[in-house]
Amino acid sequence: MESAERATRRLNLDPAVVREARELARRAGQPIVELARTHTTVSVERAVLRLAGLHGADPDGMPWVNALADAVGQSAGLAHGVALPVWDALLTGGYPGLAELAADAASRRARTPARRARRHRLPWPAASPRSTRSVRGGRR
Repeated sequence: MESAERATRRLNLDPAVVREARELARRAGQPIVELARTHTTVSVERAVLRLAGLHGADPDGMPWVNALADAVGQSAGLAHGVALPVWDALLTGGYPGLAELAADAASRRARTPARRARRHRLPWPAASPRSTRSVRGGRR
């Protein structure tokens, strides 16, 4: 793949104009980037769980991603996403994997309203680095 610098030279573009265009594009896109960082939807969070490998459904046919996203939403909220609360639950709750955590969330949902779901939490501040590393696959 050709470097941006080499392509600029081959196209005979003024580097100063290219820099200015990139800066204007960055500034124009900044509000969209900020919106994406600060807003999410249930669909996006379910997709996060699917990308993490959660699949299947409970005996009633409710997808595990729905059960787990709903449980997190009810106890921790979805404003910061599902990743940190879910990986915190995996690290601190003794669950061997996402499917077992989702099954627990679904079984608790089926019980009485007072015991709907495991209390998911945003792991601030003490558990955050460990949960964050786990979400990132061990990378810092």
